[in-house]
Amino acid sequence: MTNSLKYSFLRKPLLARLLLLPWFLLQGLATATAATDVVEFINGDSLTGEAKSLKRGRLQFDTDATGVINIEWNEVAFLKVDDSIQVEIQNGDRFFGPLRRAKNVAELLVETRYGPVTLQNDSVIGLHQIDDGEIRNNDLNVSLGYNYTKASNVTQFNFGMDAAYRTRLRILSGNFSSSLSDSSNNENSERKALGLNYTRLRANRWLNDGGISFDQNDELGLNLRTSLSAGGGRILVQSNKAGFTLMGGLKVTRENTVDIPEDLDSIESYGIMMWEWFRYTEPTLDWSTSLEIIPSLTESGRVRGEFDAKLKWEMFSDFFWQLEFYDSYDSESQSDTGEKNDYGVTTSLSYDF
Repeated sequence: MTNSLKYSFLRKPLLARLLLLPWFLLQGLATATAATDVVEFINGDSLTGEAKSLKRGRLQFDTDATGVINIEWNEVAFLKVDDSIQVEIQNGDRFFGPLRRAKNVAELLVETRYGPVTLQNDSVIGLHQIDDGEIRNNDLNVSLGYNYTKASNVTQFNFGMDAAYRTRLRILSGNFSSSLSDSSNNENSERKALGLNYTRLRANRWLNDGGISFDQNDELGLNLRTSLSAGGGRILVQSNKAGFTLMGGLKVTRENTVDIPEDLDSIESYGIMMWEWFRYTEPTLDWSTSLEIIPSLTESGRVRGEFDAKLKWEMFSDFFWQLEFYDSYDSESQSDTGEKNDYGVTTSLSYDF
């Protein structure tokens, strides 16, 4: 759900915007929006309302009669948007301005400050409301899961939250995940991760990336790992059906483990591969996976790795059943009692705001 709030963030620092984003999204204080945008379908029908966004092949459109609905992008013949909106196409180019009714079916006419630009609908992969004076270009996903196995008497609880705030050239994002396992035969095990990230979009799908992360993992004997990272990468594939991104850079890391009193400081390199695939014919599926390899530059032979794979099935509008597999690896754990691997499978329910 994208909210339009009468609150200015022009004088707030970027980090404050990110930290306050989930709170504002959850308040539900959206002001009334003028229903002036028009979407026309291939079959000749039309709707009047507000165009919210286009992502992953679906146009979110809000009308007084239906609320926010998802429209398959390949069913749209014409789209008119009175307010300026950012249009992104497959090659990474971005255009900003209101949308006028194009001359031909399945085309967008963007009225930019440099003149009108006509785009084919099948080349458009994103529409983003960009307004520096209002909170209206945000995304929030919350997931909650609980599993119990009677045979082994194991209880598992997991919670996750992802938030993002977008301007024309920047994306501020944050994520938090927590997993707690309780067993009558073993000690409780807890795994937490918090990350704050800044992405600067460049031409031709290049990007710069940096952030800070905090990790705690009982299975690996890790009390706290704090990492500062900076790097870059490129989106190799982006379409309304899939995305593939490669990134790399450097990390400065400090670790505190269970059985070593001194903190360990190190410098690491990293490489990340992210792949996404989505389908909106029945059954509606959303698959994403990421692999991060982290060789240490100051500890010879040490390599860490993080793998995550997630499958989401949309049961009804914006409400998902989610299956996730994760694996954390450390070839040379700094804790004498820690394992080299921590992996698991979680199931949860999630909702996209």
